[in-house]
Amino acid sequence: MSFVPEAPASTAWRRRVMARRLGRLAVNGAIAIIALFPILWGLSSSLKPSAQIAEYPPSLLPRAVTFEHYLRVFNDNVGHYIFNSALVSTGAVALCLIVGALGGYALARFTFRGRGVMMVMTVAIMSIPIASLLVPTFTTLSTIGLIDTRLGLILLYAAYQLPIVIWMLYGYFLSLPVEIEQAARIDGCSPYRTLRKVVLPLSRPGLVAAALFVLVFSWNDFVVAVTMTSSEQARTLPVAIYFYLGFYGREWGPLLAASIISIIPIIGVFIVLQRYFMSGLTGGGVKG
Repeated sequence: MSFVPEAPASTAWRRRVMARRLGRLAVNGAIAIIALFPILWGLSSSLKPSAQIAEYPPSLLPRAVTFEHYLRVFNDNVGHYIFNSALVSTGAVALCLIVGALGGYALARFTFRGRGVMMVMTVAIMSIPIASLLVPTFTTLSTIGLIDTRLGLILLYAAYQLPIVIWMLYGYFLSLPVEIEQAARIDGCSPYRTLRKVVLPLSRPGLVAAALFVLVFSWNDFVVAVTMTSSEQARTLPVAIYFYLGFYGREWGPLLAASIISIIPIIGVFIVLQRYFMSGLTGGGVKG
């Protein structure tokens, strides 16, 4: 008996595996380059002198690196606008998680009159375009004295994103074993204590995924912020970037520098929380 033929077969199999891996690597690399190209182009252009940004044909890399546009942005008090965006986004995330967790848990674990209507309304509200709500929400904020305030933006962003947070957490709570909560009830925990001590710690990936959805919307929103604010005191970063598109010309250098600065916090948050984000997106997919 001889085993000599096994060596060529094994070599061919390894070559096929290596070829598939190289193919996947090439495809993923091409997708990454296409997705990141606008950001890389913006970063490169933000480091060019103003004359080189507008020249044709454009060059991918700056011939002379300059940080004048970043200095201009910081001299224009970009830190204040970053603080406003961070405050508004954090407030909207906190409000959505508190109310969304209570609402999602109630829909997932309790049976009460009007539960079906509330679930239908939650889904229906998610389908309403935000642009159609601008006029009534502007009137409401003006009536209660919250127009052109950061608190008004927090309440609006929370109201717009609360239905999707409730629906995400509802699906995630359904995926958790109900036996764990029953054991906590037997040990004497009230429904609220069971939610706080048992359910929420187990739902960390779902909470992180919902928080990131609200954070990205609140941080990047332009339409709502530019409609509801008029002073620098409440202006957020996307609106501040828009003002570099002046009436008499485009200030491409400061605009690109401010845009690069605006995406750094979001990228950092996603890098830190990406493992929770992926499991949170798929955690409620079994039931719901």
